[in-house]
Parts: sequence; structure tokens; C-alpha cells
Amino acid sequence: MKSNYDRQILALNDAELEKFVNDWISCKAKGYFEVARFSGAGDLGRDVVGFLSKKKHEGPWHNYQCKQYGRKLPTETAILEIGKILYYANKEEFSVPERYFFVAPRGVNRNLEKLIYNPSRFKTKLIDGWDQYCSTKIIDGSEIPLDGDLKAFICAFDFSTVERLTLDNILKDACINPVLHKWFGEELGPAPKGQTPAEVQDSELPYIKQLVGVYSQRCGRTFVDYKEVEKHHEYNVHLLLQRERFYDADAFKRFYRDNTEPDVLDSFEKDIYHGVIDTFNAEHKDFLARVNAVMTQASNVQVAGPLAKYARVPVKQGVCHHLANEGDLIKWHQ
Repeated sequence: MKSNYDRQILALNDAELEKFVNDWISCKAKGYFEVARFSGAGDLGRDVVGFLSKKKHEGPWHNYQCKQYGRKLPTETAILEIGKILYYANKEEFSVPERYFFVAPRGVNRNLEKLIYNPSRFKTKLIDGWDQYCSTKIIDGSEIPLDGDLKAFICAFDFSTVERLTLDNILKDACINPVLHKWFGEELGPAPKGQTPAEVQDSELPYIKQLVGVYSQRCGRTFVDYKEVEKHHEYNVHLLLQRERFYDADAFKRFYRDNTEPDVLDSFEKDIYHGVIDTFNAEHKDFLARVNAVMTQASNVQVAGPLAKYARVPVKQGVCHHLANEGDLIKWHQ
């Protein structure tokens, strides 16, 4: 259960939280051109940044400001951070962020929450409280007055783009599972079994066409396509079994692709490949004998890593058909 990770996330220090959020936002990278982490002196108010275009800081971007406190995020800290980022944006260090997220696992205090949900009040609070919260705290040893240009810049900022992300928001996110697995070794659980559609799908045609050639060689006659194979009982039974294995592997890959880092599944498939390739390359009386020998060998392959205990025999066999489907490393009929 994700709730088991509450304490572990809350136990992260500031630097660890930034790295954790960087990993999380990187998993959401389909929405970003690039994800970068800024930390330490000179971060100019940025922690983790998601760039929406190749223009990076000259284009649209999102800022994830990570705040790990032993209590809820205080109002004065949030006002300072917003003031800092707007000050440097006004100095043309970067464009104004399109969205600004406070990542505060313990949440924000009640006053800050009210300001976030009342953007115009937030703006007024920052402007009226500039001397109290920001002027002497953005740059050590310097005082930054709220002059006309800076004030106008702040007035033009859309405070409705400021949001807060709590522990619940993080744990409910669709992209968080790979990060939990990387950081805390989340128990993945078994993948669902595959559902084999009655009709052959376009996505499986490459390896199906290869098997049609395999059956043609064994039978001594040419099957034009898989529909002709379906009329031959022995080969049709064999084909249906291979399709079942293919879809078991497909369900397995989809499930763990969404719940682990990419290299976990890549390593699993490489283990299968290296476990069967010598059998594939050995001498066989025909192509069907080779397919069957590889299926037998795949069932015995011992894979390593976190997916090992979930890899059922049909999944390992089905991965071989996925390799044939991709056609770069294995082809059943060549």
C-alpha cells in the first residue's frame, strides 16, 4: 500500500526530497521537454524545473519548490520563495514560470492555504509585506526595495498559477510507482494475466507471419496467411498457444513498465534473450523444432532482479515472441 511510504517520504531531508521529486517529475517527462534540478547557492529560487520546450528558461517552464519541514510550510517562507523567483525573473535570469508548485509533504499552514486559494490576496500579501518577508532576505547583505518596475512586474504575475502538492498528491499520482520502487523497494505484486483477443491484431502480425512460414515449412505446403493455418487443427492449436504466451508477456510488460524504472524491464528482457539465444542458434531439423526448443529453454531461464518472482513460464516464453515481433534479435522464419 502506498500509505506505507508516508513516513519514509517524510523522513527525507531537503536534498533527498529534491532528488525524489526530480525522479518523480522525470517519470512525468512525457509532458516536459527536459527536467533539471537546481540546488544550493545560486538556485535563484528554483529546485526542480520542468521545461516545456527547447527554449528552456526562455520559454514556458514549471517550478517545483521542495520544502521539507517538521511542520506545515509557513506563510512567510512561501512568500519569500515567490518573491525571490519573481525578483530574478524581473532581472531576466529566466522567464516567469507558467506554474509554481510548493512540494510540501506535510502540507501548508492554514493561512498559506487561504492565500493559495485566493490569488488576489496572495498578491496583496506579497506586495504589502515585501519589506517584512523579502527585501533583506533574497540576497544576503543586500536590501531590495520594491521599486516601481519590480512592483509592476509582481502585479502582472498570475498568482493563480501557484499551487501546493502534499504527500497525498504525490502518492496518488499515476507516475509515482517507479519512484517508490527505486527509493523504497515498493512491493510490485504480480502482473495481470494477458487477455488474448479472438482476432489477430495488427500489433502481433510480424511474429504471426513468421510462424505461418514455420508451419508452411513443416507441412510442406504454403499457408498464405494465418487464416489458412486456422483450418489446420495441429498448427492452429500451436498458434493459439503462442498467441496466449504473447499476450501474457504483453500484460506483464505493460504492468511493470508503469510500475518500475525502464531499465528493470530492459534487464528482464535481456536475461530472456541471453538465456535462449544459444538454443535459437543451434542446429534443428526445421524452424518449428527451433521454435519449440526455444520455448522449452525459455521456461527454464532464471532471470535476476525484482521481476524474477513474478515471471511465470508463459511470460518468459511470450517475451521470445515479442523479440521476434520486433525482428531485430530473433526471427522464427529466416
